[in-house]
Amino acid sequence: MLSSQLSVFSPPRPTNSPPPIPHTLSQRTHIPSHVYTHPAALLLELCNSPIELRQILPLILKNGLYNEHLFQTKLVSLFCNYNSLTEAARVFEPIPCKLDALYHTLLKGYAKFSSLDEAVAFFVRMREDNVEPVVYNFTYLLKVCGDKGEIRRGKEIHGQLIVNGFSENLFAMTGVVNMYAKCGRIYEAYKMFGRMPERDLVSWNTIISGYAQNGLAGKALELVVRMNEEGQRGDLVTIVSILPAVANMGALRIGKVVHGYAVRTGFESLVNVATALVDMYSKCGCVGTARLIFDGMKSRNVVSWNSMISGYIEGGNAEEAMVIFQKMLDEGVEPTNVTIMEALHACADLGDLERGMFVHKLLDQFKLGTDVSVMNSLISMYSKSKRVDIAADIFRKLKGKTLVSWNAIILGYAQNGRVNEALNYFCEMQSHNVKPDSFTMEQLLSSHSEKLAIAFGLLNTKPGSTIHIRKNLRVCGDCHNATKYISLVTGRYIIVRDMHRFHHFKNGVCSCGDYW
Repeated sequence: MLSSQLSVFSPPRPTNSPPPIPHTLSQRTHIPSHVYTHPAALLLELCNSPIELRQILPLILKNGLYNEHLFQTKLVSLFCNYNSLTEAARVFEPIPCKLDALYHTLLKGYAKFSSLDEAVAFFVRMREDNVEPVVYNFTYLLKVCGDKGEIRRGKEIHGQLIVNGFSENLFAMTGVVNMYAKCGRIYEAYKMFGRMPERDLVSWNTIISGYAQNGLAGKALELVVRMNEEGQRGDLVTIVSILPAVANMGALRIGKVVHGYAVRTGFESLVNVATALVDMYSKCGCVGTARLIFDGMKSRNVVSWNSMISGYIEGGNAEEAMVIFQKMLDEGVEPTNVTIMEALHACADLGDLERGMFVHKLLDQFKLGTDVSVMNSLISMYSKSKRVDIAADIFRKLKGKTLVSWNAIILGYAQNGRVNEALNYFCEMQSHNVKPDSFTMEQLLSSHSEKLAIAFGLLNTKPGSTIHIRKNLRVCGDCHNATKYISLVTGRYIIVRDMHRFHHFKNGVCSCGDYW
């Protein structure tokens, strides 16, 4: 049982709350007509913000309406909608005879705005309080599991869904399919999809999107064909789901077919569909066609602009990407982290330090300096613009460095011919227990071969073991100095055999006495 497995997450019941009362599937409560028509009830219906809600609350208390079920349910619902779960719980807990609807509403709030642990814990409490679950309880929890990639917990929720008799419910099983797909278990998602006694457009879109998002574009396209064969007509969600899959495959002919379908159904004018078309044509190498669609859009969102900028960068036209970026700013569209990263990429490709520094100021203006991905792009831009000193300063101050951050600064020094500094950062990365990847090794490959061999040895041998390197040429002075430094920093004994002699490096000293 889920309740026994997850009871550790169940929050303690407030000491002043009453013991649970029996619940039934159907609870009918008489609400007097004057309650419906009271001005406070009308104000709650018109409430648009938590500030307004707190202003209405004294009116409810003053008129003795706080104990009316209508007001209790509405208050819990509104506080949940405004992400004020603490206040929602303050309304919920003192109620002596809680309606099931109150539990369902608060669970939705926990699932939407709180952690998965708290949402599951409240679900466990519901069962302890003899509240019969409804299908939406499971779909809320399954969505959170999918979004968080919590496959183990998702399977437990799936099990409870079956136990409670919802295994043939279309809405519930679509949620199960979505959960497995988002957790990367696309074959299990398809298995669940295949067991559904009936399927609607939403369930088809869910499995199609699942395959597309898991990189299986071909299978996603096959399912679109099968959906049509079974008499289900695709909608804008189908189009937006399938176009990225087409783009990733570079399947221009299929993309044109989808485009034609969008035109015939009238979906082409919708901003999401038009944006997906811009992205598809760009990734299929038809940036000119993408630009025609972009220019013809009656309205654009920031994703539309980002897609067009990215299209020009991928197409090797960084200058035009910057033109679109400037036009976006001129039209008052606020850039996102993706926009800034694309603009920095364009500046890096152009080696345009002046415009790169302008984008840097925008980054600070829009408070994107805490986004590690943006800062990694900034490091790359300064490195490619021959200001690796600024890049290094940004790197030193960067909090939460990732492998990409280390690769960016190593590449920056390597590109600027400062191989020793690149190796220094490589060694420092090792000391921080950051494991290099193939890209890191490629940066070291841009230097001399023995450095690559040493780096490979550091990665694939046990700490403290001796590294043996054989070279068919004379060791150059730069590599000789670098190897001394590596032996000092890593504490390794490194033996290099070049065309003249053996070099034994230990604790920063070579046996040749720096004469060879």
